[in-house]
Amino acid sequence: MQPENPGPQEPAAKGKWLTLSVIALGTLMAGINASSLNVANPVLGDFFQIELSEVQWVTTIYLLVVSVLMLLLGRIGDRVGGHKIYLGGLIVFSAGSICCGFSATLTTLILSRVLQAVGAAMLMATGMGIIINVFPLSQRGMALGINVLVVALGNMCGPSLGGLILTHYDWPLIFFVNVPFGLLSLLLGLRCLRSSVPPEQNPPPLDIRGALLLGVIISALILFFTGGFAGSRAFIILFLLTLPVFALAEKKHAAPLWDFALMANRRFSLGNLVAFFSYCANMSAAFLFPFFLVDVWHLPVSAVGGLVMIGAICMAITAPLAGIVSDRIGALRLMPAALAILLAGLLVLFFLGPEPAPLHFALGLGLMSCGMGTLNTPNNSEIMTAAGRKYAGYAGGFVATNRNLAFCIGTAASAGAFTILRRYFALTLPETEAYLSALRCIIAGASLLALISLGICLYLKAGATAKPSAP
Repeated sequence: MQPENPGPQEPAAKGKWLTLSVIALGTLMAGINASSLNVANPVLGDFFQIELSEVQWVTTIYLLVVSVLMLLLGRIGDRVGGHKIYLGGLIVFSAGSICCGFSATLTTLILSRVLQAVGAAMLMATGMGIIINVFPLSQRGMALGINVLVVALGNMCGPSLGGLILTHYDWPLIFFVNVPFGLLSLLLGLRCLRSSVPPEQNPPPLDIRGALLLGVIISALILFFTGGFAGSRAFIILFLLTLPVFALAEKKHAAPLWDFALMANRRFSLGNLVAFFSYCANMSAAFLFPFFLVDVWHLPVSAVGGLVMIGAICMAITAPLAGIVSDRIGALRLMPAALAILLAGLLVLFFLGPEPAPLHFALGLGLMSCGMGTLNTPNNSEIMTAAGRKYAGYAGGFVATNRNLAFCIGTAASAGAFTILRRYFALTLPETEAYLSALRCIIAGASLLALISLGICLYLKAGATAKPSAP
């Protein structure tokens, strides 16, 4: 398979803005659900009378299923039409939400979350590909920027909506509120979603064996980091043993789930590496900040929520603007500047002290989030353009899987490393100093990951300058 390099002469599909609205509505639904559920976890623990270690499976099983299925669903979308998978995803996600709301035991809730995750994977695997296929090259950055804006709005509104629901109503309403979003998206989608790419004629069989092996690899990796490194050696051994088996199986398959031809495309593979390292950098630092604000600065939860929301607001502002700018000047010109802003934010946050300084924190978090918002849109546009319209479904699934894995690994590795470092520093330092020293080590690690992303961006930019016509 040779990825396309679509040019600016691509025509825009009819109803492109309505199509974008449908995808954005589904994205908003999934984002609000994920972020509002984080607020509900303590309530679920009290309701089912279970410990935190059991409650976390409500989230972990969702992340596992989504990560495992997205590549396969993206490949299926390329064959039968991404719009069909997306519309089916709206139905499955809504049905899963209803089942979650009616769950009377933890087991039924977890099983219902599996169903909900299947629907979410169908949405994530095809949504970006649909946007790419209906917008011309000259408007892709703007369209993807609007979609990132919707993600930020979902993350921003979810905790507030979840807190409001839990204050006045019972937790099932957090799941039931998804249903109107899903039905409205479905009704609009039936009107406007159509495939602009002809389905493959006589395609080779799906790579089911590869999907199963990839599922084992992703599950083992996530469970290793979720276990905080300790007591989870079996998972990393399983990961290392399965990896070469998967590679050999993929090389023999006519239509492998891990598409070696697409991975050979430098713009696609290196763009995904930029995304992975930058997401890991952002999440590994951002995950710890709410705990820092409570444990060290002793701020009330309401103040913590307001400060953390600054990140979502900055990303919501910068993402669509970055899309417009990248459409005019090119993605690779904007991406290094975005990573420089991310690094500046991490540097500001590195010097946080034990005394409350909300403006200091807001400046650092704002810079971090502006950097991520400015990076994501042009990088996604660059990755999807490198894949081409014919493989937009697969590429969208790959991008979403890559992002989800980075979130999981960045969060889990940060939590595990911070715990180990804090205990180490506590042997010789007072408690607050040990906490700050551990946090600064995590921020330093995040900065290193961001520097790696910056180096990759500069390498891509140099290659594009030397060979402007290369795919």
